[in-house]
Formats: sequence, C-alpha cells, structure tokens
Amino acid sequence: MRSQSVAATRPSRPWLAFIAGGAIGFAILLVTQALTETRVAFGPWDLGGNGALAVPFIGFPLAIYGGWTFLADRYDDRDLLIGIASFSTGLILGSFPFGLFFALPMVLITAAVYVTWTRGRSVKRSDRLLWIAFAVSVVLSALPALGLFGAALLPGSLILLAEDKSPGVRIALGSLLVVATVVVVFGVPALLFGASGPAS
Repeated sequence: MRSQSVAATRPSRPWLAFIAGGAIGFAILLVTQALTETRVAFGPWDLGGNGALAVPFIGFPLAIYGGWTFLADRYDDRDLLIGIASFSTGLILGSFPFGLFFALPMVLITAAVYVTWTRGRSVKRSDRLLWIAFAVSVVLSALPALGLFGAALLPGSLILLAEDKSPGVRIALGSLLVVATVVVVFGVPALLFGASGPAS
C-alpha cells in the first residue's frame, strides 16, 4: 500500500486530507437526510425513515477504506499518521451527528486493528490471517447485537490487505467491502425479520 520512495518526496498536506474527509462525511450526511424524508423502497427494503441509516453503515466503512488506502500510498510514518488523523477528523465532523455515532467508533476500531497489526506483525505478513479476520468481522457484523462493532471491524483487515497491491486489487477489495456491508445491512435483516434496516 505504501510507495516509500514516492512518499518520501511528497510533503504532508493534512488540510487537504481534512477537507476531503469533511466533504465525504457531509455527502454521507446529505444523502442520509434526503432518504429519511422519502419513501424509497424496493421489495422488502425501505430506505425511508430509519432505513436511511443504511447509508452511514455502508458509506463510512468504504470512506475509511478508500481514504486510508489512498493516504498510505502517498505518505509514510509520521506524515501518514497525520494524514489519517486529519482525514478521519474531517469525516467525523463533516457528517455530524452521524459522524459521532457511526464514523467515530469505526475510526477508533479500525485504528486499533491497524496499529495492533503493524506493530505486532512479523517481517513476512500473513494475508491468510487478515482474510480470517475479515471473515470473522463479517460474521460479527451480521449479529444484531454487534452490528456496529462488526461493521467497524470490516475496513481494518482490507486496508492491510491492500498494502503493496495493484490498483486493480485495491478496487476489488473495496468492492468486496461494499458487497459485505450491503449483505449485512440488507440481506441479514431480510432473512431474520423479513424487512431491511441496519443491523443494531
């Protein structure tokens, strides 16, 4: 995910990361608010009212994955941490109050996964363990009582899997994240309750 030779020559611009995060967060807020006032529905799935909370459940994990992966390809060490912190802060503030209840827990849990892995990993990283961690996070996010916690686990392993991968692989991992969150948000409630809505 990092290109150290390139990252070393690029100055850190945390304000750009903050603005980008804020813009994405604000877009998630606007879409969620707009859907809340509508009666958009297809089949058993209703995106109006509380159903609009599917947007932050899907949007925030994807935003974290995309933003962190993009930054990690351009910066390293201290500049990377500053960039990630700036982007995440912008994402949370830009989508307030959804940022406080959805984005903040996801950012904190993703950061915990990221730091734990990068500090404790061996010289040769095991992608198999990361795939196992992703599978476990999907299962946890499908449990009604652990929905938000599980969804917060989803981006961490994929961000680490995207490290040093080609753009095509990173896009595929991002697509997998979208599929996983859509299945958790829409598929699981439909199977359990016959209706849609974010896992709670």
